[in-house]
Amino acid sequence: MKLFPNLLLLVYLGYAVGVSAQTSFREGFEKAAPIPLASPLSLEEKVKIHQDFLDKSIRAGDTLTQLYGHVYLFTDYVRAAHYTEATAHLLEAESLANASGKPGWQGWIAHRRGILNLRLDDKREAIVQYERAVALCRAGGDSLCVAESLEQIATMYSVLDDFEEAYRYFKVAIPMIEKYAKESSVAGTLANFGGLLTRDNRPAEAIPYFERSIAIYQKIGPLLEEMQSWNNLGEAYYEVGNFNKSLKIFNHCVEVNKAHGFIRELVFNYSGLAKLYVAKGDMDNTITYINNYYDLRDSLVGAETHKEIADLEFKYASQQKELELQKSRVALGEAQRKLERGALIFLLVLLLVAFGLWRWRIQARTARREQTLNRENLENLTRILLEKNARLAALEAQDSSASESGVFEENLYDQRILTNEDWDSFKVYFERAYPGYLLRLRTSHPSLSDSEERLFLFIKLNLTTREAAAILGISAESVKKTRQRLRQRLNLAQEAVLEAYVRAF
Repeated sequence: MKLFPNLLLLVYLGYAVGVSAQTSFREGFEKAAPIPLASPLSLEEKVKIHQDFLDKSIRAGDTLTQLYGHVYLFTDYVRAAHYTEATAHLLEAESLANASGKPGWQGWIAHRRGILNLRLDDKREAIVQYERAVALCRAGGDSLCVAESLEQIATMYSVLDDFEEAYRYFKVAIPMIEKYAKESSVAGTLANFGGLLTRDNRPAEAIPYFERSIAIYQKIGPLLEEMQSWNNLGEAYYEVGNFNKSLKIFNHCVEVNKAHGFIRELVFNYSGLAKLYVAKGDMDNTITYINNYYDLRDSLVGAETHKEIADLEFKYASQQKELELQKSRVALGEAQRKLERGALIFLLVLLLVAFGLWRWRIQARTARREQTLNRENLENLTRILLEKNARLAALEAQDSSASESGVFEENLYDQRILTNEDWDSFKVYFERAYPGYLLRLRTSHPSLSDSEERLFLFIKLNLTTREAAAILGISAESVKKTRQRLRQRLNLAQEAVLEAYVRAF
């Protein structure tokens, strides 16, 4: 049953010995990171920074940095135990990796799927994903990805207490990690392998691995991981029965962890010290550290609860922001609609105003044409009346025999100058040419007689005394007398010019 895994391990070992790394997803991933991957910032701050990074990558159309952005956010949410959000970004990253056709990218995403399955406590599925990552990363020439995936498979088997398989995979993974990974990854792998040895009741063999891990961390950091390795070393010395060495290490861990606020690590330190004092038969210290252990553990539970509440509040705040954003979008849409309605109303009003102006101009033009036509008609009527007078004058000059026979008097009677019908027609045309003029004249000078009113209108039309006399069928002398009466009716001063007054009226 172990034949197939052994064959796989031989293949991986041959790959590790014979092939050098061609690509490294992690190198570009860490180099592009906008903040250190182990940044102490809050989840909200990390998510904002990484979301900005992703948005910028999307605008730039850069597939690789988009992939990085989704993995950064995946990591943020996994560390915060927000697995739904983490899965959403992992799916986006997986889609980008599959679309690229690059097995190295796909391998790293498979590696992240293994991490997610581990967090969801599905260790068997995690192993499947890590094995898939090994195959893909190998095809992509990413030796570091292969090495870290093999190391994770080994750790999974260790947790499942399948020590034989764990050792097989660690045997291949450790040389590859030492060859391709950074020193911090090497230190972590050594500590994990030392933990396997300790759980397998081989603490003496574990001690050198912990010491190597500590030496690396002391050189490059970080301090937190160094203290974890120190605690594991104290456990190993306790298991081999070197209580004094173990006590010294645990006390060192307590001092450093207190000084740097590594509260979670103190729980493990107190647990180790409690076991140590039980073995030494020191019940007072045993009770002290047991109490310290439970008090601190309970406080951490409280701290975890506060953290979950803070994360929930952050999630709620994010939802509220999204709700406010949605409200803003709705308000913006409503404002846009109001603006569009306002613009439409303004356009309609503008069209109505333009139509009104157009109608007014048309009507004004028509009125001007009609007034011009009416004045022309008035002039024509005046000319006709003058021509009528000329014909009468011609009749008067005819043969006296006609006069004696009574024909002239009869014709003259039939051809009355400025008959009532003529005058009515004249007033109609005059009113059309000068709308409201007659009413204004009669309102201003109600005492004018008919003959005075007629003379006033003739003067308005610039007719001479002779022309007025011809139309009225009276002598020029009679017209002059009428002019005198008209001046008196108008109360004109002696120096005033009648024509000037009439034309200005």
